Amino acid sequence: MDKQEQKIQKKIKELNDCQGNYKKINARLKRKRLRWIKENKDKLNLTSSLPRQAYEILFFQYMNLDPREVPVIYEDEKKIVWRSYNFCPVLEACKKLKLDTRIVCKKGLEESVQDFVGCIDSRLKFSRSYKKIRPYKEYCEESIELIG
Repeated sequence: MDKQEQKIQKKIKELNDCQGNYKKINARLKRKRLRWIKENKDKLNLTSSLPRQAYEILFFQYMNLDPREVPVIYEDEKKIVWRSYNFCPVLEACKKLKLDTRIVCKKGLEESVQDFVGCIDSRLKFSRSYKKIRPYKEYCEESIELIG
């Protein structure tokens, strides 16, 4: 079994184990992401706009993604919007289990991403378009905005 399939199987197990209580998944991810921020915050190079910094930290430092997998489609000083095309074990697990990513991602993943970017700056707000989400689109459209 290759590495991607192992990740999918792990997500399938998590989704089955939570029995529809996606807050359990969110709580686990939150602990993992906040621990990473705590361990790495002093090493982060915070020089660009806050939304750009949060985007870069989340995808390139924390998730180790290739920038081509999460291209920016809009950016100004207060907001950055991108489309995620990267391999997503949650997406693949949802497809195999016939679960709706709009529900799983909203209830099981979104809060932990918000908490992650909120640790960078409490004024940052993460959001995801549930009209533009895989598998209903070929990408997931997400953003980080500086509020206030």
